[in-house]
Amino acid sequence: MKQTPGVGYVLGDEGSGAYLGKKVVQYFLYNTFDEDLRYKFDIKYNTNPVEILENVYRKPLANRYLASFSLFLSENRGHYMIENIIEDGLNDFFFTHLCKYSEIWTLPVSFVGSIAFGFKDVLKELCASYEFELGKVLQSPMSGLVEYHK
Repeated sequence: MKQTPGVGYVLGDEGSGAYLGKKVVQYFLYNTFDEDLRYKFDIKYNTNPVEILENVYRKPLANRYLASFSLFLSENRGHYMIENIIEDGLNDFFFTHLCKYSEIWTLPVSFVGSIAFGFKDVLKELCASYEFELGKVLQSPMSGLVEYHK
């Protein structure tokens, strides 16, 4: 089976919380959000570009910091900009990683984690468009491990 190397959150990590959070921060920094989302972002995070850049480039655990912004996506579902960020971010994962495996079209594809669980409706749509069979979508690996070892 072919393997795809992980290149970390700066160069890759497509579909992760840090990846999606980075997209949210980009929309904020580039002033892409419409007035409504910009207001909601400002109220929720009370931050500014200098503080964001400081946290990303000078402080430890920038991946966790960026991932914290992915919550903004789940809180604002239904807005077209939010839906675009989610779909584009998860599609990047499908295209960059999953499509490299020929077996992907013959076996169910399962997902684990809070991002997968929170956006399982988008995963279902993407699986259908790529003609993948969607397997389980679990919030935590523990439930799957307990079931496996029974």
